[in-house]
Amino acid sequence: MTTATKAGRTAGGKPGGGGGKGTGDRDGGAPKPGSRLVRYSVVGGLLLAVLAGCGGITAGVLAGEGYLPGDSMRQVWSTPTDGGTPASGDAAWAAGDTLVHSNAAGVTGFDARTGERRWRYEPAGGAAICSAGRTAADGVALIAQGVPGLPGSPAADDADEGCTTVVALDLTAGRELWRTTRTAADGGEIRAERDLVAVGGGLAVLRDEDADWQYASALGSSGRLDPDRALRAFDLRTGKPRWSARMPRDCVPYGVAAGDRRVAALLVCDRRDVRLAVLDPADGRVRGVTPLDPRRVVDPLTHAPAFVSADPIVVGVDSLDEAGYATFLSFDDEGRAQGTIASGAVNGKISSAAQEPARTRVAYGRLYTVAMESDYDDVVTAFDLRSGQRLWRMEVGDLEDVMGLRVAGGRVTALVDLYGSAGEDGLLVLDADDGDERDARLFPDSVGGSSGEIKDVLGHQDRLIAVRWSEGYLSPFTAYEER
Repeated sequence: MTTATKAGRTAGGKPGGGGGKGTGDRDGGAPKPGSRLVRYSVVGGLLLAVLAGCGGITAGVLAGEGYLPGDSMRQVWSTPTDGGTPASGDAAWAAGDTLVHSNAAGVTGFDARTGERRWRYEPAGGAAICSAGRTAADGVALIAQGVPGLPGSPAADDADEGCTTVVALDLTAGRELWRTTRTAADGGEIRAERDLVAVGGGLAVLRDEDADWQYASALGSSGRLDPDRALRAFDLRTGKPRWSARMPRDCVPYGVAAGDRRVAALLVCDRRDVRLAVLDPADGRVRGVTPLDPRRVVDPLTHAPAFVSADPIVVGVDSLDEAGYATFLSFDDEGRAQGTIASGAVNGKISSAAQEPARTRVAYGRLYTVAMESDYDDVVTAFDLRSGQRLWRMEVGDLEDVMGLRVAGGRVTALVDLYGSAGEDGLLVLDADDGDERDARLFPDSVGGSSGEIKDVLGHQDRLIAVRWSEGYLSPFTAYEER
């Protein structure tokens, strides 16, 4: 579709620099008469009808239903559902022309060109996957697994052992490269756990845990597990041990992330305050420790901090503000605090990276996310990570909810749920630098049938890949391309 020209446009912010502020739809100007994408289809159909008579009417119907070439997207393939499973171990990765989906029951690789299944990995001995690395590196991902206990069984032998095994998987072939054991908090059920394992810079990093640490406990027990042996790194391809990190005094590991140049860890110190540590990837030496928020204690149980990115370092925190909405904290290469991006009267209610992971992306020194403002309209927003300054905002139309974002090639692609139309969804393409609209298209069918269904948006060649996970009744991947 031809790019829509915006009246009153001003220069946008450059990546990592100061932000421009637009007008009209983008920054609270004149109100919009309903859904942008639905409006395009209706107005386009009427115009074609006027210009071309009966033929225009046909084209208008096609445009309104998402079938008109040049204005629409078509589904190329969709993978089958993978059976009902408990909600843990969820992740999705891309490795070359292989798309990989993980859940509690196993890991499946699909051909990105055809959607056909290539391989399947399932834990042996009745084990379930309880955690998976947020990212993959060099075609390898980490999963953690353990054997669930028997429901309601009082027998000690039937107790849940926790996530006691970490496995490195070759994503192109579904082959197990190596495995190692870890210490899990005993007495707990198999459950979804974040930031338990991570890969990056040729390393596989994992954290151990101890039930006696009890972050919020006043007992002060140091536990049976030495914290200095609780954050460990291995060679990504061979599993050869590389180092164990020495923890600062009165600190234990809570989460881990890895990038090409650093390892980052969230630590719980003094039994209740979460801090950020940056480690040297060569030997695990802690370069520095920084409070997540120097103004207050960030409690692991209340605020549930989690990594959004390791390079650059971005941490998402829930409920730091009194209203209980998301805040994002960014740090430089040495772990020093930079910008704070918080929900509030100016920025709106920013999406939680934990609850709606598809709606937040880090790229070009920026955080791209979705916020809801006071009139319940969704807004796609870009923030500078160094300053926390908002660079631009683009309000989508009335009755439009953003389901997920993809940032690549200097563009922000937004999948949009169109409540104002019958069945189909839409796609908006924005300039990543200034938020200007570059394209708008319609899908003839629903892409996401419920709030939060889309968990990621990937790309392969010229195709867009919608990623879903649930308790087994949704297709993990569906590929779309321009019609």
